[in-house]
Amino acid sequence: MFKLFYSLLISVFIFNGCAPVFNEFQSADTVGDKNTLVTPYFSESTAIPDDSDSDASSIEANSTVGLRIARGISDKSDIHLKLEKIDGNGGYISGSIFSLGYKHFLYKDTVNNYRASFYFPITYATRNIEENAFIDIDEGSSTNQSYILLEPTMIASSKLHRLFDLNVSAKFIQKIAGDDLGEDINESGLAFNISGGITLPELGGISIIPEYGILFWDQDKFTHTGLGISLDLSKFKN
Repeated sequence: MFKLFYSLLISVFIFNGCAPVFNEFQSADTVGDKNTLVTPYFSESTAIPDDSDSDASSIEANSTVGLRIARGISDKSDIHLKLEKIDGNGGYISGSIFSLGYKHFLYKDTVNNYRASFYFPITYATRNIEENAFIDIDEGSSTNQSYILLEPTMIASSKLHRLFDLNVSAKFIQKIAGDDLGEDINESGLAFNISGGITLPELGGISIIPEYGILFWDQDKFTHTGLGISLDLSKFKN
């Protein structure tokens, strides 16, 4: 059972470079015209098998280190650049992600300070897989492959305290181009993330972002937990 699930897990890893990567580490706010927000982060992901696989337990899937850079092109619109390095558990799989996205602010409730925005990134993902006891590489097949993904995302935020934001996002991930994933492997998934934005008043322009997320993939699920630190560079101007 373990070998069967691990083989499935590696197959699904192919979907998004190394393992399903679906983190957000941002609020619904845009950064403001000509301002820049830099957010380094790290994340750990776990694969949870189908409920019917009672003999299979969750597996640590991968670790991710990334950097998001948001640049305001108007008060309501940003361009985002996202870079990630991914290392799969066991050293069998590694990958990287380059993402370029557009974010637009949609709504603000000035009374309760609810905000909403739409984020639309296009992602180029690469992966490298080594042949091992759980998966065979077909003769003539490349172990270095790449994919292009669309990831339309809705983000909502609520300021629960002057120093604390609650952020919730929903993301649909769809492969649109690249190497073949193989038979019976879906090319899409649905993810949800929840995070907090903790402002540090004594360190102007710096916020801490703890995050938890879940991705639904057929009958299986993937979760991630991580931490980001956002740096508002406009606060550091002399």
